[in-house]
Amino acid sequence: MRALEGLPWFPAAMGLLDLRPDERVLLHGSGDHGHVRAVASLVGRRGKVVVVEPVTAVAEAIAAMALPQVEVLLLAADGSERFGTFDAVLCTPTVMPDWPLGAYAELPRSNLRPGGRLVIDLPGPEMLPDVTAVAATVGIDPERLAQLRGPGDDRLTEVLRGAGLRRVQSVLGSHLLPLESPFDLAEFVGPLLQLAAPAIAELGEALAHRLHGHAACEVLVHRSRVQAMR
Repeated sequence: MRALEGLPWFPAAMGLLDLRPDERVLLHGSGDHGHVRAVASLVGRRGKVVVVEPVTAVAEAIAAMALPQVEVLLLAADGSERFGTFDAVLCTPTVMPDWPLGAYAELPRSNLRPGGRLVIDLPGPEMLPDVTAVAATVGIDPERLAQLRGPGDDRLTEVLRGAGLRRVQSVLGSHLLPLESPFDLAEFVGPLLQLAAPAIAELGEALAHRLHGHAACEVLVHRSRVQAMR
């Protein structure tokens, strides 16, 4: 979907890290190869970017760029892994991984150097309210919507502070997502929720009705974003 290329929460979260040349960065849930390229350009050829990516097609697209400072690990991580010692950790999954909440503190604790920076950016309690509003009318199983529901930033802040991380603060994570058509949103969400093609088309029609037509529009996206230091 052209309208959903370059998801807005990634560059906003990346900007909070204030990445510098020659730094080592761990990325989890980068979203697409364009985001990885942006991070690689900031750290330069003498920097290092380790990308942890569970989706084969995305990992292959990142690897195909053949950027010398980028290493791609095809792995469905659980947050407990140790990948090395990094200056910055950026965790921005599009949907909620099946992790315990404490893993979002364990990942930076295990991989950041003392004084290293981190940004965690997750789906908020209602990431896509327009999708939630029409889900029942098109028969989407409520359990599938759990992937679009994460912790509030207050809870995420509490977990990071409880793990001993420093300078923990939440940052506004709401965005307006521009669409060429409501069907773009249905085609984006459908694969995330493992919907079949007829269900995606039905969701698109329901969103078009809610958003008053098939024309270009904007929808709200709510994310929970927290930055901190080790």
